[in-house]
Amino acid sequence: MLQEAEVTAKMPSLMEGFESLPDPRDNRGKRHRLSFVVAGVSLAIMVGRATLSSIHRFFRNRVELVREITDQPQGRAPSRAHLPRLLSVLEWTAVNELLENHFGVRLERSGGEWTAIDGKTLRGSDEQSERTLLAVSHTEREILAQRRLPGRKTAEVTAARELLQETGLEAANVTLDALHLNPKTTAQIHHASGKYLIQMKENQPKLRAQVKAWAEATKPLGTVRTTDRGHGRLELRQGTLFSLEGLSLPERWHESGLATLLVMERETTRLATGATSAETSYYVSNQALSNEQAKAQRILFDAVRNHWRVEADNNIRDVTFREDHIRTKNGNQAQVLACLRTLAMRLFRKARITNFQAATEDFTDSPTRFHSFLAQTGFL
Repeated sequence: MLQEAEVTAKMPSLMEGFESLPDPRDNRGKRHRLSFVVAGVSLAIMVGRATLSSIHRFFRNRVELVREITDQPQGRAPSRAHLPRLLSVLEWTAVNELLENHFGVRLERSGGEWTAIDGKTLRGSDEQSERTLLAVSHTEREILAQRRLPGRKTAEVTAARELLQETGLEAANVTLDALHLNPKTTAQIHHASGKYLIQMKENQPKLRAQVKAWAEATKPLGTVRTTDRGHGRLELRQGTLFSLEGLSLPERWHESGLATLLVMERETTRLATGATSAETSYYVSNQALSNEQAKAQRILFDAVRNHWRVEADNNIRDVTFREDHIRTKNGNQAQVLACLRTLAMRLFRKARITNFQAATEDFTDSPTRFHSFLAQTGFL
């Protein structure tokens, strides 16, 4: 749990924020306060409820707990039929803005801290048409920002550039998937004095072939190696770094500041069977390095691995919070629920919780512990 000194003083609670959410419903015939419903759904998610039916049962069976926590003694549990309609009218933008204002997304990163930008498909949405874009810090794995991505996957490229600009992360250190290796995105970060590390795949075949040939003919700056054993596997990783200084790049890349190539080789052995697999990945960065900068070389090497770890957050969303199991044809409802799962993850991380599954079970078994957690993390 949070230490007392870590609790932000005088910060408005999330409950106060829920009260301020716009309500587009006609005042005539309202039976449920929107703040009561949003708070109740958030609480249900934090105790491990995922589907709308399960969230409805939480409301029905624990309505007294929800009333106590929200300080709304007259709050009424919505019916199973009405719950999705209430979620559908919520303005996703307003909910997301509330979270960003509460947690403070606009911050300046310094030193060696990196942030991963990663997209995720909401597979339970109609035709998997809804996606989210997340910015997650490497060290604390704190979710710094979230954006709604309806439509095609290519929309993620533009959305990522907008997110980088809006949050100020374009001036920070960011890792991105190969989808974002394009001259416009790299130039944006480079001109903002930020640093990027981006994987290079076949979406840039000419650049990939050019830097691979350069690496084969150029002496490396240095090599970083690690060995890890766990989960029944032995993993050997080797990162070899090359300066791209002197490489004649096509004009379209001239504003990107391409400076360093990192060739990552990974060999994995299954300890039970002895089966071995190997893969080689390529990453480019605008951070220039020299032979003497062993620490900086290790930072780039670690940034690759930490980006993989950040992507593991998607597994938490799917396994603990069962995000991909929630079937809905309403895109706004899918995005609101995804936003409230992000809220749960942010609060868990704020409380230094590492085992999310155990936390949801603890909070189910102990209302007192749950109430203490909510008070400490600024929910109340």
